[in-house]
Amino acid sequence: MKYRLTFLTLWIVLLAVLSGCSKDEKELRLSGGVSNFTIDPKFKGFCAAYDELNIALNDLTEIGTSKETFGVVLEKSRTLVDIAPDDISDAVLSNDAILNAMNQAFSDRGYDREKIDADESLRLEVQQLYSQKGLPELTTKYADYLVKNCGVSVEAR
Repeated sequence: MKYRLTFLTLWIVLLAVLSGCSKDEKELRLSGGVSNFTIDPKFKGFCAAYDELNIALNDLTEIGTSKETFGVVLEKSRTLVDIAPDDISDAVLSNDAILNAMNQAFSDRGYDREKIDADESLRLEVQQLYSQKGLPELTTKYADYLVKNCGVSVEAR
């Protein structure tokens, strides 16, 4: 089973689309490539909730941005926030805030892909959100936590 580092991938793809670049230029993925990894029972709930969020985010990138698909993503993200262990809760909460901001930006444009693609102000909003102080460190912290506790491996493409 493949896991993508979707919250980051989603932003990279969105930035690429809005700037006219190919989404294939750089993509980070988390994959279930560690074959003999056993998840500690105390992390099983968190890892399962992450998997559900990951599936919802994949639907968002593959099916498309709509109020319904974002609704599922936000529901799964909130569940993950609620059960996140203390040592990762800041990164999970930051991810949730970004997903909510992204939903608001898309909602403001009626989830209309043509409006989203043509809107220069959205590119600036995304760049501001993505350049928040500490976000790269939180992204790394989140990925490292998933690797260590959920048995996923990181691959860059």
